[in-house]
Amino acid sequence: MKKNYSISVENMEQMLHAVPWIFSLGIGLIGIGLLAILFSSYSSHIQLKYLGGFVSILGCFEGIHSFKITQWSHFFLHEFMSILYIIGGLFIAFNPITDEAFATLLHAFFFIISGILRIIFSFEQETLHKPWLFLNGTLTCIIGLCIAYKWPEFWVIGALIGTDAIMTGWTWIMLSYEGRKLQNK
Repeated sequence: MKKNYSISVENMEQMLHAVPWIFSLGIGLIGIGLLAILFSSYSSHIQLKYLGGFVSILGCFEGIHSFKITQWSHFFLHEFMSILYIIGGLFIAFNPITDEAFATLLHAFFFIISGILRIIFSFEQETLHKPWLFLNGTLTCIIGLCIAYKWPEFWVIGALIGTDAIMTGWTWIMLSYEGRKLQNK
């Protein structure tokens, strides 16, 4: 059964040309996520600087991606998410928080908002990797809720951020896989 996506020809051509970039982005995010998990047991001060920088880098990736979008409504959603990541990451990196409870709450808020935006993207956009995007948003919300309610231990934040990055990277890899299948048709 042939799937029918309501993606414009221009968007489809842009996506097909970007398949190697999308795949590389996914691999990079998985690598960064593994680093976040490996270094999650450092002291809270170093961890906050590292995590703040990591979150800012994710925001930059999201910002770059937003300029490849042709529909204004989608552009603004991606830009909002990019700004959220960059400002939140810079705040965390340059204002090391000594109060672990506040840092935990800040991370939880960030992931819950980010997850909700990803879920909105999955319903708003007609894309090839819609189920993966929805799953990514759902898991990001769950990670935010886990940070807020279940695991106040500070080292867990790094492990959960790494898990989120790995899932986001996998989502991009699946998009590149779907694009590669379209190229081969």
